[in-house]
Amino acid sequence: MDAHSFEFQLSVPRDADVAALVRKVAVQAARYAGCPDHSAEVFGGQVEEAVRAHVNGAPSPGTIPVVVRRSTGPLEVLVGSRTVALDL
Repeated sequence: MDAHSFEFQLSVPRDADVAALVRKVAVQAARYAGCPDHSAEVFGGQVEEAVRAHVNGAPSPGTIPVVVRRSTGPLEVLVGSRTVALDL
């Protein structure tokens, strides 16, 4: 694992409140991969929106699968079946 190739998986509660947490994870991953702070924050916002859209504003039982990965290409965050990508 290094800044060019990594992957980790999360399982987060199906609750809109967790969107801010996933945003922070995405921002940290982007910074780790060498992304400037402003772009990392914008990317984190896009990931947060994807989580909120997946939850649709209402908590419900279960979890949301989240995958953060990079393999020498763009940084990707998969939220359920949606992928948010950041070209680096």
